[in-house]
Amino acid sequence: MNRIKTILIVDDASLIRSVASKAAIEAGYDVVLAEDGSEGLIKLKENQIDMVFSDVNMPNMGGLEMVTEIKKDMAYKFLPIVMLTTESKPELKEKGKALGVKAWLVKPFNKTKFLIALEKLLG
Repeated sequence: MNRIKTILIVDDASLIRSVASKAAIEAGYDVVLAEDGSEGLIKLKENQIDMVFSDVNMPNMGGLEMVTEIKKDMAYKFLPIVMLTTESKPELKEKGKALGVKAWLVKPFNKTKFLIALEKLLG
């Protein structure tokens, strides 16, 4: 039997964590939550994570800094990471892409786009 895929959602806004996790759970995924990049790294190592959704701007450690740390570990070379953020600056998107970010979703949260990204990268 196939294992249920697990999504890590990293965002300092509890509303976004709540809405994104509800959408992922309804779509049949398990969810692990973190409030910032440093907590995200801990949760990533503690769980078998199949995909990461992360905000860019967070206290302690931001999303792009977390992506940099994740991609240093060869075990996560192919881990799909999607930024879910209010940031839409092209230079930030380019930086994310260079770091290995697979998609960039701009808030406000859009359930349809979120689920399309999920299915496209994990399906």
